[in-house]
Amino acid sequence: MRLFTTIAATVLSGLAVEASQSARVFLFPSTPSSSAEQPRLPKEVARHILLQRTSRSRYGSDLRDIPNTIETDAAVEYISRYGKSPAPLFAPAEKSSAMQLVVMLEGMDEDTSRQLEGALSKSDHQAAFSISDPPSASANTRLMASFNSMDILPPADCDLSSLVNPFNTHCWPGESSVVKFDVQKSPKTISILIDNLPRLQNFVSTGDLEVMLILLPESSRACKLNHWSAPADAAGSVQRRQLETESVFVDDTIDLTPTPNKPTAASFLSRATEKPKAIPQCFRSKGTCEEVTKNCTGHGVCMDRYGGADEKSGCFVCACKATIIEAGNEKGQGRKTQQWGGNKCQKEDISVQFWLLFGFTITIIGAVGFAIGLLYSVGDEQLPGVIGAGVSRSK
Repeated sequence: MRLFTTIAATVLSGLAVEASQSARVFLFPSTPSSSAEQPRLPKEVARHILLQRTSRSRYGSDLRDIPNTIETDAAVEYISRYGKSPAPLFAPAEKSSAMQLVVMLEGMDEDTSRQLEGALSKSDHQAAFSISDPPSASANTRLMASFNSMDILPPADCDLSSLVNPFNTHCWPGESSVVKFDVQKSPKTISILIDNLPRLQNFVSTGDLEVMLILLPESSRACKLNHWSAPADAAGSVQRRQLETESVFVDDTIDLTPTPNKPTAASFLSRATEKPKAIPQCFRSKGTCEEVTKNCTGHGVCMDRYGGADEKSGCFVCACKATIIEAGNEKGQGRKTQQWGGNKCQKEDISVQFWLLFGFTITIIGAVGFAIGLLYSVGDEQLPGVIGAGVSRSK
């Protein structure tokens, strides 16, 4: 009996330690679960969910870094369930998708977790899933550095209360943003988040914002898991991963070189409906603006939208300029002025030609309609009575 009690206590303590080390993830709006049990996902699947929600273009991956502890089909199902909802194929052009915000709270202990989860439960929010093996703080730093290279991180002066507002163009250079706070170094982060929950709920309810909140426990800060992704096993999982030429977003120190194995049917999000990469509303530096837009496609220059003089910080956009096109090599053959538009000055501005053609067409239609109406009204008039006055019956 004593032996059984000892074994049971050991098992229960192990389960308690395992639960305390897991990272709970909350989604706004809430995602309904198909079962009462909360899923426990490996960090690799959680990373794909995070990337799918923040990717500014159609996200695709062969999922070859998924561990053997979960089937590929199950991983795809979880990514589809907890990831960003795909836009309808025939959605109206004026309808934009919700902005995607990911908040990572590092160093959550028992007290801070109880405080925040208590406030979330009052608004009927429960954790959507948990990460069974959250990585260390160094892994989180590497992940944020990768997001920084993708220009997804907000400016350093944007606090959590500013990021809750998706219409703050200074803190939202694009459609997605990722931010990480260490609650041990910034204890006020929890109270700021709780105070801004009503605002967050308001933007979520109107469809302007979707939020992914990740609570990383303090116990994972110094663990030995130094990466969010891991290379696929040489014998087990390689044979069941799709090995195509798609680029996969991975940590810099992980080597995921494709091997010539037979592809499987684990394709995620078909590339047939792939959308072009979105251009941010503005860039943080002039160099980034010139690099991404290729010097505004040669049809303009990168300038600070607000007239700032610092070329390394600000809000830089393309200011398009007109291009003079000569009609021939010799002088006197004529020339025309071409206007340009678009985020990269890559589109021809034909608004003047359009309005000239539109106005001419409307004028012609009006003139023809007026002429037809005039002829009809003249032909419909009765003949004057004097025509029959000189005609009389002979006696």
